[in-house]
Amino acid sequence: AMMLKGLRRLRLIRAPLRSFSSSKVETGITGLPAIENAKEVYMALLQKTIEEADKLPSEAEYGDQITRFAAHRLKMCEENDTVEAIEDAIAAGEIEELIDESEHELKVLEMMQVWKPWEEDTNAAVDWTVPDEWKGPYYDTPEGSMDPHTGTEPRKA
Repeated sequence: AMMLKGLRRLRLIRAPLRSFSSSKVETGITGLPAIENAKEVYMALLQKTIEEADKLPSEAEYGDQITRFAAHRLKMCEENDTVEAIEDAIAAGEIEELIDESEHELKVLEMMQVWKPWEEDTNAAVDWTVPDEWKGPYYDTPEGSMDPHTGTEPRKA
């Protein structure tokens, strides 16, 4: 009960700090610091995401989806003046989380440009060979192998 009183006081103290400043003091998320110019950073990342997604060929559906997604969020940023209003409009967490998400999305876009999954032959034969490191008493099914959960031989059909 004593700890709850302390937490309530902390919330009462912290809330006015945010309302007096134009930027956040903290995110409240461990390891995720507040970013002073978060709106500008986020908008730049969204614009970069759209530019990178546009480099993908038209048959890459992922590019179309991520372009629409980023454009929608960019519109939310343009329509709202404050970080708090943007966070409320997008409803997906703190803007610093959204920035982190956008940075990761750019990395995925970069990988997609290298992997080119749209060029895959969906009718190609799949190699289901078990790698050597997966072979052994717990993974094999021949005579004498053991079930890893029970330590006994598998049942015979």
